[in-house]
Amino acid sequence: SRQFLFRNKDINEFKSAAGARAAAEMNEGMNIVPYQEKVGADTEGIFGDDFYDKLDGVCTALDNVEARLYVDQRVLFYRLPMLESGTLGTKGNTQVVIPNVTENYGATRDPPEKSIPVCTLKNFPNQIQHTL
Repeated sequence: SRQFLFRNKDINEFKSAAGARAAAEMNEGMNIVPYQEKVGADTEGIFGDDFYDKLDGVCTALDNVEARLYVDQRVLFYRLPMLESGTLGTKGNTQVVIPNVTENYGATRDPPEKSIPVCTLKNFPNQIQHTL
């Protein structure tokens, strides 16, 4: 769970920025650039060849299955390892994906989502429960 990255002071901040700051405090050698843009076909101008060519691997904490499946296809295409992690309701998930070695995230399907979390709609948590 990404819960350990967030504190009360992070309420009303973008999750990506708060998480990046917390991770950098744990390991100053990490180079983290937080983004607030959606990940998908609409943002391939941001997350395209130039973006993926600079990466050694991908670590995700995405809020929906559609985005997870999209990134899964991108890391397979670019042959990048990925640590996929996230929650769906009360269910937590982590999976290591190494192209051509391990099963990819999209090889098995999560059940359909029943609703969109409020913090996903707003792009940042405005209650402590949104960071859990």
